[in-house]
Formats: sequence, C-alpha cells, structure tokens
Amino acid sequence: MTVPVTIDGGTAGLQLLDARGRPMVSANAHRGARYDREMMTWSPPLRSADADLLPDMKTLVARAYDLSRNYPMASGGIQIHLDNIIGAGLRLSAKPDYRALGQNVEWAAEWSRDVESKFRLWAEDPGNYIDAGRRLTFASMLGLGYRQFLTAGEILGTGEWLKGRGHRYATAIQMVEPARLSNPNGLFDSQRLRAGVAMDRMGAPIAYHIRSALQSDNRFAGAETYQWKRVPRETRWGRQQVIHIFEQERAGQSRGKTGLATVIANSFKLGRFQDISMEAATVNSMFAATIETEFNYAQAADILGNDEAVNAADGLVGAMADFHDTKTVKMDGVKVPHLYPGERMNFTSANHPGPNFAEFEKSFLRNLAAGWNLTYEQLARDYSETNYSGARAGLQEVWKFFTSRRELIGGRFASSIYMLWLEEAIDKGDVQLPPGAPDFYDAKAAYSRARWIGPGKGEIDPLKESKAKELKMDMGTLTLEDACAEEGKDWEESLEQIAREKQKMEGLGLTRADVRGYQTPETPAQE
Repeated sequence: MTVPVTIDGGTAGLQLLDARGRPMVSANAHRGARYDREMMTWSPPLRSADADLLPDMKTLVARAYDLSRNYPMASGGIQIHLDNIIGAGLRLSAKPDYRALGQNVEWAAEWSRDVESKFRLWAEDPGNYIDAGRRLTFASMLGLGYRQFLTAGEILGTGEWLKGRGHRYATAIQMVEPARLSNPNGLFDSQRLRAGVAMDRMGAPIAYHIRSALQSDNRFAGAETYQWKRVPRETRWGRQQVIHIFEQERAGQSRGKTGLATVIANSFKLGRFQDISMEAATVNSMFAATIETEFNYAQAADILGNDEAVNAADGLVGAMADFHDTKTVKMDGVKVPHLYPGERMNFTSANHPGPNFAEFEKSFLRNLAAGWNLTYEQLARDYSETNYSGARAGLQEVWKFFTSRRELIGGRFASSIYMLWLEEAIDKGDVQLPPGAPDFYDAKAAYSRARWIGPGKGEIDPLKESKAKELKMDMGTLTLEDACAEEGKDWEESLEQIAREKQKMEGLGLTRADVRGYQTPETPAQE
C-alpha cells in the first residue's frame, strides 16, 4: 500500500509500505540484486554445497564421461592436463623436516637419497605390486587418479595390506570408481551420511561406504552389486585406509564436483553444431537432378481417344523410358543425356545453413578454453594468430594453474601413497630413523614431507629463457634445484651426471667445445 509522507508539515509524496506497514526500499544498493526487466527471471535459490551438488552429481559425472569418450575437444583437453600436470609420472624428492626432527641438513640429504631409491624400486617395479590389481605402476596410477579427478571430480582409492604376493612390501593401492561411493541400500542423505561418506558431528569423514560393484555390472558381479563395504578412514593407530581427494569449493561440501561441470553444456552444443554443419556440408556437396516435361497427360488421352488419363500416362512414361534406353550418346566413354521432346533437365543444390561456421566455432572454443583453464591455442591446437609475446604470456598463466594442480591434487595423492609405503619401510627396518628422533607416528608429517617433480615447463624461446635463468641464478633469486625442477629433472642427479661426463671427457682428452662440434675454441658462440 502507499501512504503520504509529510516533511515539516507539508506533503512530500507517497511511500510504499509492505504488508506489515514497513517502508519498502525502492532500489537495491547492489545492481546485481536488482529485479529489472533483464534480470527478473534470474532468481537462483541459495542452498548449501551438498544441496546444490549431490542431486546433480550422477548426471554431471555421466555426461563428463561421455564427453571424454566421444568429443575430441574434451578428450584433447583432458590429455593436455595430464601431459602438463602428471606427464610420465611424478618423481619423489624427499624433503624431511630435519629441524622438526632435531637433525641437520647433512642427515636429511643422505636419508632422502636412500628413501628415494627404495621407494622408486617399489613404485616402478614391473610386477606392478603397488597396484592391488597388478595393472598399474606408480606413474600410471597417478595418471588414472588425475583423469578420475577431471571427470568424476575426485580421486578414490583404498590402502590395502596384501601379503604373500611375492614382494617384500604388503602395501598396495586399490583404485576405486568414485561412483561406487554411495549410501548403502539406497538410504537417503542425512546429517551424518552424505553420498556414501559417514561423518562425525564436526563434518569430518570417519568411514566410506563403497559398493562392491555398480548396478550396470550385474551380469559380471551378480548379487555383489547390492552389497556395500564400510571402510574406516584410518586404523586405530592412524594408518590411512581410504584416499579420498577432491577440491572443496564451499564449506560443508562432502563430495567432489567434476572439473568439466562448467563446460559440459557448451561442449555438447558445440558438438551438435559441428555434426549438423558436417551433415549440411555433405548435403551441399551433392545435387539433385529432375526432368521436367511440358506434356499434358489428359490432353494426350483425348487425342488418342482414351478416356483413362492414367493408362495414357503409363504408356507415355514407358515410351519415354524406351527412348532413354535406346538413345544413348557417349563422348569419350561418358554417357550424354538425350532428352525426350519437351523435356528439360533441372539441377537443385542445397544451401549451407552456417556460412560463418569457422568464426562461430572459434568464439565457442575461446569460451570453452576459459572453462578448461587453458589458452585457446592449446585447446584448439591453433597457433596461426599468436606471436611470441602472446604465446609466452599464455604459457605463464597456464603454468601457474598446472603447478598448483600438481601440488594440490597430484602431489597430495602421491604423498598419500608415499606415506603408506614409508610407514611399512620403517616398520621393516629398511628405512632407519636417527637415534633420538621422534617415532614415525609422532612426526608422520615431518618424515613424509616431499616435493614432487613433474614434466618440464617448456619454452617458447629456449635461448632467451635460458639466459634469464642464468641471470636469476647469478642474482641468487633462482636455485639450481628450482631450475632443474622446471625442466622436470632432479638437480642432484643432474650434477652427478655432469661430473661423470666431465671425468669421461678428461680421460679421453676432450673438452666441451670438442663435444659440441659446431663450435671451436677460437670461434665464440653467436646468438
């Protein structure tokens, strides 16, 4: 309702009141909260993270898997992520917190080299003992895990203890399809159980309900498709039993959201548009030919004294067919149409519905590249419109994303596996703890601290970027370890290899200039 407003005894105008008689605000303070003509239909509900995600999760994941199977851009985008974040695998660089353990840097360096060597033997064993299913090495397990993260939105695995398999270590990892993490027997989500994750009153996971097999595997697993196993998050002494990694975007989120969520709709639409354009192009490459005649069948029937026009038409059509069969004219072996008197040949072509297909597709791909956290050039494999500065700027921005993903997702998954193995290696006495140092369970984070070296960054102009690194190292702002890590190499192994090469060259009476071949000591290098 409206009431008159008076100021100093005079009427100033009318004011809007709500049902309780309180003044209504005529305009929102924030433009984004207004309900004008353009934004009137935009009224999304404000819900919790799980209320938004869990009802849509199965559909999102199923569509994400379909994109990865059937859409080249989606498959290529996933491969770009894998190549730059995981590559051929992550290399362990153990970094125990020697200060927290009461040790010195010399002990840390020696202990790290010993641990790295023994972990590598287990992780890269051709027998694939790191995998409970004995199909994956450590590198391929990381690749599978990150592929799961991109499509399903989370990495799920269990730490198994398998003895008697012909290997010294019983620790093994069982990779689990995230869709198998679900409430047993179709129970509804509740305060303490969300999509298969059992939680305490603070929201911390305490156990996971893992289905023995998906319902689609009924022909393989039979009754097991309706069985669930409750796996505690960790043992009573603190050994991790379930590895569940996802990127938490909001407080209270209990499951992961597929990394393709923002690109699913547009990727599908682009795929449909490409299919329709391909069909149109196919049709456009063909033509239809028709023969038009001026002959009137009804008049022909009158002339011939036949009352039935249909019979007359049949007779004329038969005559025309005989004419076309007998009047065959060929030129260099190619038949030339010879038409019946009064006939004309007409050609009809199809029109292409999308003459600006290339520009439309390019615009679509730029939008999708933003959702993939990639540059347009990377996603489309199109470098025709970029220059050195643009390519380098794009690589710098994307590399920040790759590096953070490697640390937050790939490194976290790798560290979980490394921690399980290190616990057993220390228990067996293969890895020695220094005298007076804390017990492993009392300082697990300090012993398990590690850095993971992934694939190299890549360079647009190797000469310029190498000189820039050299200058930074001279200034003390870049270490040799960091420089080698950007190349995907371990700095200690690099130095040891250089020393061996130098010793070998000295033994053969060679210098580095001799090995280079293209440059003699008298000819300085030219840029």
